[in-house]
Amino acid sequence: MNLGFDTFDTFRFKQLVFVNSAAYAYTQIRIDQHTAVFGENNLGKTSMLNALKLFLLPEVNFRNCGSKFNFRGTNGNLYDGMASFRYYFPEDRAFIILEAENPHGDFCIVLHRGGATDKMEYARLVVPCPYARLEPLFWNVNANDNDGVGAPVESMTLQGVKTTLREMGGEPLSDWKTIQERLFTNQPYDKKAGRYSLLPLRNGAGKREMDAWRKLVHLAFDISASDERTLPDTLATIIEGQKSRKEEELQLDLNAIVEEAYQLREEGDRITRIRNASDIWEKFDESFQYETQLRDQTAKAYADLNESVEVEEERLKEALEIASRALTEAEDQEEALDRIKRDCDKAVTKTDAEVGADRRLVGDLRKDINAAYATLNEFPDGTPRQEIIKSLDEHIDQQSQTIKGYDDKAVAQQDYTRTCERLDKNMRIAKQLDEQLTNRTPTLLDDLSVSDASILNSLNRSLGTTHGVLTQEQKQAFTQFSQQFLSEDGHLVLGDPQEGIALSDIRYQEYNAEKTREDLQSRLDELNATIAQDKKQRDKLLEEATMGPEEIARRRNRAEKELGNAQKDKNALNALDANLKKLDSKEGELREKEETLEELKRQYGIADVQWKEAARNHQKAGQDHKSIQGQGQQTRSIRQRLDRIGKDANNVLEGRHKVIKPTPCEVSEANIVALEESVDNLSAQRNRAHEQLRKLLTMDILSNTDSLAHLSSFTGDQVAEFHEQLKAVFDNLDTQEANYRHQVDRHNKTTHSQVEILRSAKQLVAAFISGINAEMGQFSISDLDEVRVDYKLHPRFEQLLADLEKADLLSDELQDHKVYEQLKAFQADFFNADARRTGILLSLDKILAGVHYKYRKRGEEGWTTNAQSNGTTMMITTNLLSVLMSRLMDGDAQVTMPLVMDEFGSLATQNMRTARQIAEQHGYCLFVANPNRDSKITQVLGNYVHLGLFHATQAYAENRTVVHHGLCESLARKGTLTRQTADTQIEGAPLSKEEADL
Repeated sequence: MNLGFDTFDTFRFKQLVFVNSAAYAYTQIRIDQHTAVFGENNLGKTSMLNALKLFLLPEVNFRNCGSKFNFRGTNGNLYDGMASFRYYFPEDRAFIILEAENPHGDFCIVLHRGGATDKMEYARLVVPCPYARLEPLFWNVNANDNDGVGAPVESMTLQGVKTTLREMGGEPLSDWKTIQERLFTNQPYDKKAGRYSLLPLRNGAGKREMDAWRKLVHLAFDISASDERTLPDTLATIIEGQKSRKEEELQLDLNAIVEEAYQLREEGDRITRIRNASDIWEKFDESFQYETQLRDQTAKAYADLNESVEVEEERLKEALEIASRALTEAEDQEEALDRIKRDCDKAVTKTDAEVGADRRLVGDLRKDINAAYATLNEFPDGTPRQEIIKSLDEHIDQQSQTIKGYDDKAVAQQDYTRTCERLDKNMRIAKQLDEQLTNRTPTLLDDLSVSDASILNSLNRSLGTTHGVLTQEQKQAFTQFSQQFLSEDGHLVLGDPQEGIALSDIRYQEYNAEKTREDLQSRLDELNATIAQDKKQRDKLLEEATMGPEEIARRRNRAEKELGNAQKDKNALNALDANLKKLDSKEGELREKEETLEELKRQYGIADVQWKEAARNHQKAGQDHKSIQGQGQQTRSIRQRLDRIGKDANNVLEGRHKVIKPTPCEVSEANIVALEESVDNLSAQRNRAHEQLRKLLTMDILSNTDSLAHLSSFTGDQVAEFHEQLKAVFDNLDTQEANYRHQVDRHNKTTHSQVEILRSAKQLVAAFISGINAEMGQFSISDLDEVRVDYKLHPRFEQLLADLEKADLLSDELQDHKVYEQLKAFQADFFNADARRTGILLSLDKILAGVHYKYRKRGEEGWTTNAQSNGTTMMITTNLLSVLMSRLMDGDAQVTMPLVMDEFGSLATQNMRTARQIAEQHGYCLFVANPNRDSKITQVLGNYVHLGLFHATQAYAENRTVVHHGLCESLARKGTLTRQTADTQIEGAPLSKEEADL
């Protein structure tokens, strides 16, 4: 194997590093030599191979992931963008690094999460140094942690790594165009521009070259060509990508030919229509001329009357303003006086109501006072008012009790019992009082003065009740003794008032024999009155006990009435003093209000006279205003009719009246009627002209006028413009016919030349496939002596070329309509518009319907297309891939990059060696994966990595623990780590026991 090339033209992929990405805590794989990756499922072998696409393609996000990267699992299913993004870049501290080399030196491309996580973005940093200088940023390989496989760098952050890489000269490549220019263009003489050139494409990183490269990358990862469109799309894009000159492009526009044919056919039909419409044109031209003349006359009449109406309107406006002001003033004066009159009326009404209310109040007070005096007169003169009120209360209570008795028999019975008991008791007491008055004998104190008797009675009450007559000596002794005492504050005092002894326990008890007799008589009189009343009540209750319901109801009503009257009398007595005082006050107020009322009535009379005068003035001003309004109404009527003529959407004057100098005329009904008749005549003439114009427009003589033919009316400018256009058409009809014949001749020649370009596409594909087969014949695979690439063009493309051979493309007539329809349909399905260039390009991937291999087995002369084994197909595709890549890469550069093959163990040993031989011939390395350790693979490739042997217990994340680097690639016999400086196992070397058991 010869992998040593001259330094100046070598481009080499050296190693691939995963940091906290996929399933890996830290994994470092060399890819500048044939390398096999072993490991169980779910260790990310396939995703490791697929990760190369992130460097091979100039993308910046995982959107439209299927079309960009075509990431597939072992089951063939596509991974979506978000799943891929989260797998490769699960967090900010996730990196994928590619170390590479070009003629300007070693460099690294560092991929990391981008700024917009929701947009699934990832970013690139390119650093001008080998990976060895970067390694301490990502993993401490010399640490004894994790059983000697190293340890994560705890301080690692995305921002910290980016800052350090920039300090080391790194720069970000953020946009698609910059990535193409810096990574996919060869700049051997410009170190700054070519410092990070990764893949030197032959013709630079143009769109066609990148499209071809993208297809080739997808082929490289679908080496078994399981997708039937992989080979056709790849070959078609490579053919396009190899075109270095614009003239090599299959650039033609069949639609333009078809559209021009349609236009020419329409032009021929239009010329025929013009010939057939000559008579209609002459009638339209005559109507147009007459209408123009009539419009000028009508516009002059309109302008004259319109100007005169404006003058009249201005005059009436000024007169109306004067009349309006006079009317407003008269109206305001009337309203002001009316308000004064109403205010006076309201004041009179209000004051009159207040006088009436006060009069009623005075009457009510007098009535209450008279009632009180009437009640007082019912009692003896000098009877205290409180006794009268007390008597009324007793009467009220009695009537209340009587009512209760009427309502309830039990109450009546109780009342009767209480009355009888009270009557018996009072009769006994009255008898005793009568006996005391009749049989009273003098007591010891009767002959003494009231003051002396009172002192002695206070000292000993028995003296006032003991009967007998004092002797003169006894009377003198009692008098002297009593004079030793005085009464003060209801108690007795012994001695002088100033220095006496207060006898606070002895109350002063007055003793007056005459007064006592009077009190007894008064008590007896009151008691006899009560007895009489109780007897009356008793008799009444006895009588009521035998009465029927009607009589009880009648008496109950009477009792209620008496109760009410007694209550009123009581209230009148209670309020008598207040009512007398209030009556005096209210009578004074009433007199003042009566005087005010008379004054208000006088003022109202004056206001009423003034208001009536103002109302007459208002009426006269209104009549004057109405007269002027009538004149204005007539003028407005004429104005409205003028506006309908001059401003209506269907205006026949077309604005001519606005540019004519007016002449004053009479503003009269006759003039407006004459103008309206003239307008009607003009409208009829215009309709005739419009109808003739519609006929011409429906004949499609002018372009883009079909929709206008259905308009209900046209403006004057539109008619004039159409007249001018139609005049030009009919005046130049002979010239148009001659031009049409020349255009048809030129169109047929152009069609012939475009079809010749279409035929060249078939030749281009044939030539390219022939060149590919010449290089493919250098290898034999398995039992195949020779392998070729065969192809099939789309049947519609073949049919189109066959049909065009039958057409006479150089005749002096247009082709049949079916020919143009066939060209149009073909372009719609087989051409792509290219925005970078003028014109439309034939899409080769659409006419290349299929690509397949055909084989000639060793010892046989015939060719077969029977399907070969998957391994054989992979070897053939690998050979084809190498041939195609050599066509895309710059011829002065040698690229050492990995050719990716998954499930490599499915190949036979011979095919494995053939794959290695094909890769080495073009300077490539095999980068393969297989789930199981296979000795055939290690014997053929020599270098291998077994993932999953080493796991870090301390990693950046719990689910990403796989570790592999140059110091942890195998196990010693005693289970300890053996640190080596190389990452390879030499081809053909015997396997260790531990390795043989893997």
